[in-house]
Amino acid sequence: MSADPEFDLLHPQPLLIVISGPSGAGKDTVIQRMKARGLPFHFVVTATTRPRRAGEVHGRDYFFVSKEEFARMIENNELIEYAIVYN
Repeated sequence: MSADPEFDLLHPQPLLIVISGPSGAGKDTVIQRMKARGLPFHFVVTATTRPRRAGEVHGRDYFFVSKEEFARMIENNELIEYAIVYN
């Protein structure tokens, strides 16, 4: 179930599409075009072990977790996908 009951009634078996790619691949462009066309979608906040940058908000931009917590999330199959980048 989604957070939007009307969406659930209109789309009882919605199609799940994951937009994923490295930085600069065009993910934001795809999302902007989906918004412009009024397509229903939900943005998922991802987890990272990197330090928070100025202006970033935990839970909005990323879930900032320790390397130990990230490893636990992997071990418990809590992530759809993950990558180890820059060690």
